[in-house]
Amino acid sequence: MSTTLYGFSLRGILFRGRTAGFAVLPLVVAVVVFVVIAITSVQNRYGVQNTFTGNLLTGLVVPIVALVLAIGAFGDERDARTLPLLRAIARPRWHTVVARFAAAWTATVVVSAPAVIACAVLGISVNQPAGRVVGGVLLATVLTSGAYCAFFLLLSLLTRRGLLAGLAYLVLWETFLAGLAPALRGLSIGSYGRRVAALAIPGDVPLGTVSSLGATGASLVLAGITVVAVVLSAVRLQRMDV
Repeated sequence: MSTTLYGFSLRGILFRGRTAGFAVLPLVVAVVVFVVIAITSVQNRYGVQNTFTGNLLTGLVVPIVALVLAIGAFGDERDARTLPLLRAIARPRWHTVVARFAAAWTATVVVSAPAVIACAVLGISVNQPAGRVVGGVLLATVLTSGAYCAFFLLLSLLTRRGLLAGLAYLVLWETFLAGLAPALRGLSIGSYGRRVAALAIPGDVPLGTVSSLGATGASLVLAGITVVAVVLSAVRLQRMDV
């Protein structure tokens, strides 16, 4: 992967107006978390960690931010209808895809940071081990954002309506169908992310829609989704017509 291309792509994603607009979402979640910490007792905060860490962070902030940033990773070329011309550059296509994916992944973690920090502080505030809380929240954020970014990057190369397709997946599949039918949770990125996030949540707090796998298995699945989606994206870019 070219570090120059990665740096160029990262700057392009971070300094778009769209990115600044959606950066408000993690900030709002962070403010709400800190308000909850300030006005509630430890006992009352104990039972709401899944709401913030499992549902708001890994279930809302990370997927929405990843969708917007990953879809925009090839945004300029897609909008100008010059995306196939990337094949003319004297560089392997997988270099381009990996650089764009890495930039979108990094940007997603950076933009989501306020909510990540707030959820970690919430967990520590109820007297959980700091290492476990911070490690669980960070691991869930990094792995989940990576899987979402890779998946949405692939969508952006498969269709010009990648944003709508991604929203449909998040709203219809992950929020509605996976919540109603446990058998479909195996095809939900969010369910694996919430399983990993459970590392930062007390064992007796309800987890909601999560994978039946353990944290290790869920982590491996998220990593596998990331790798497979990036490989398919490279193949797709290579086969696009000039």
